[in-house]
Amino acid sequence: MLKIIVGGYWVIALIVFLVWFRIFWNDETTAKNDFFSWMVLIIGASFWVVALPLAILELAIKSSSTKD
Repeated sequence: MLKIIVGGYWVIALIVFLVWFRIFWNDETTAKNDFFSWMVLIIGASFWVVALPLAILELAIKSSSTKD
């Protein structure tokens, strides 16, 4: 069961990266050969993997504190 959850999580991470890549590639104001632009794209997609569980945890804490 854990393998399915982790696998699904990485599939979603890949989809997020591909969506952000498409937006990046279609943006005419960003230079495609700029190293910094590529690093922001890669780091931003990488932090999504950390940001989602933290956001869910924060929502769960807020939800439990409002019920008390």
